[in-house]
Amino acid sequence: MKLVVGVLIVAVLGTSCGVPADDQAERVDDVPFGLLDPQPSAPAESVGPTEGPVVQIYLVDSTGQKLAPVERRLSQASASDVVEALMAGPTRRERQQGMSTALGSEALVSRVELVGGVASVDLTGRFTALDGLTQQMGIAQLVLTLTGRPGVGRISFTLDGQPIDIPRGDGTLATGSVSRDNYREFLTEA
Repeated sequence: MKLVVGVLIVAVLGTSCGVPADDQAERVDDVPFGLLDPQPSAPAESVGPTEGPVVQIYLVDSTGQKLAPVERRLSQASASDVVEALMAGPTRRERQQGMSTALGSEALVSRVELVGGVASVDLTGRFTALDGLTQQMGIAQLVLTLTGRPGVGRISFTLDGQPIDIPRGDGTLATGSVSRDNYREFLTEA
């Protein structure tokens, strides 16, 4: 009995939905509500430029204790552009591989300038909200990323325009600028 009632309900609903049972398709010229307007399709992953320089940025690897280089293609590769790519963090695929960033999605860098082989990075006050290990890892990400660029040998840091001491990879504080060598312990083995 239940089967007969179920079949009867399906039959009634199928005929009462307002769609005629024609044998052929019918052309509709007046489609309402802009349904035929082109719709933007959101890509599964943000696609960067197809031309331009390829740079390396450093992300936290799946261990959470080392940094690994990944490539990004940028339309331009100024120091600011490279830091912006770093601040964007890992792609979806990189996140699936366990990569992350110590820099988070906050606006932690307000300005990057390159003068005479030294990149000056001005951090925002939000940087001070990070715990000590996260600050150290974030600084290492910035230093390794920026010193990977031609012509950049050292990095100096300021906080809201004021010079600050920076934690090196070994935990000691550096006054002035730091180099790539100060963060070798964070690099993954090649």
